[in-house]
Amino acid sequence: MQDQLHIGSGLSWAVAWLLVAAAIGGSMQWPGAAMWWISLVLVLPLICLAAWRQDRKGATDGTYDVVDGGPWTGPPQA
Repeated sequence: MQDQLHIGSGLSWAVAWLLVAAAIGGSMQWPGAAMWWISLVLVLPLICLAAWRQDRKGATDGTYDVVDGGPWTGPPQA
């Protein structure tokens, strides 16, 4: 049970998706400015989990060093 209670576990993803479903249902049931803000808060855990997972993967940002010439250069000359 301990390993299901940390950030990034399956349980945390399930809870985040349930909060998104609650935000969608609440917005449909009670449209209004206050529910819009509440829905925004309910969606934040899913956004934070996705950002946390992307950070843990060590994703590259697509930048290139000056040495390699960038993405538009041809193959290196042998």
